Amino acid sequence: MNTSRICLALALALLFTAALGGARAETFEDIPLAAGMTEQLLSRPLPIDFSGGAAPAEDCFDGFEAYDDPTLHVDIVFKEKQIPRGLLGYWVATVRVGDASQLRTAAAESFSTNTALPGPEIAARVQAVLAVDGDYYGYHRNGYILRQGQLFRDKLDGARDVLLIDEDGDFHVVVRPPKGTVNDTVDGKKVINALFFGPALVLNGETTVDFRYDVMDPDKHYDRICICQTGLLEYKIICSTGMRDGHVGIKLEDFAELAQEEGAITAYNLDGGNSTMLYFHGEKLNTVDRGKTRDLMDIIYFASAWTGEE
Repeated sequence: MNTSRICLALALALLFTAALGGARAETFEDIPLAAGMTEQLLSRPLPIDFSGGAAPAEDCFDGFEAYDDPTLHVDIVFKEKQIPRGLLGYWVATVRVGDASQLRTAAAESFSTNTALPGPEIAARVQAVLAVDGDYYGYHRNGYILRQGQLFRDKLDGARDVLLIDEDGDFHVVVRPPKGTVNDTVDGKKVINALFFGPALVLNGETTVDFRYDVMDPDKHYDRICICQTGLLEYKIICSTGMRDGHVGIKLEDFAELAQEEGAITAYNLDGGNSTMLYFHGEKLNTVDRGKTRDLMDIIYFASAWTGEE
């Protein structure tokens, strides 16, 4: 038996042991268990701070297509789809975690500064299994910037949608909130991370795009990336290519429809264009139109919580 199969066998054994303790209670009634999500991952919380995750087990990677350990599953597929403008290329990363704390954010230096670094460098520092670019919080002076339970900015101006990620890992979108209308709890649960970019692409399973977001160039065929919730502790990252290698980019409205097709209950647009980054197994999988992804101020990432012990 090869090392990958040994790792998978151990993971399944631990999953069976965890299942004997009972299933996780459903706390977000509008989000069902995703199709095929029958086993419970091992719940092992990471600290709500700016430390990273556990070191990913190399034997649990299947090249650049998958990662499996008892606390984290990642599957990545590259797809192509014919759209009116031409052939669209895009990655879909499906992620399941055992605990909400494994969905985390990190800054290049601190969310109190505007330092920017290569995204893979930030991801490697926090031992991310999968990472994407965030909302480039220093690009604007407004917003609601709350990361890993700490509030860094509360200057809402009603211009953009805010994504709140609560302590159970559930997504809540506040549409164009004005100042003073968002705080650090939602439905009685603590908000761990809040993002200020947008717009929301899918709400309650239905597409929604606010074309007042002129800064997002909604009609341009760009590289785009979004984060979606598809079930309890289950997420998808969708990352489209731009206009190269025989592919075309995608408009914002079409991107929303793509997220809906991929099963998003909630989908939130992140900083795309030349900020787009999809990082997995120590490397950036995508390229951008200018050939080099710009340095990033922040990332969103998924971390393992498995230390090799039951």
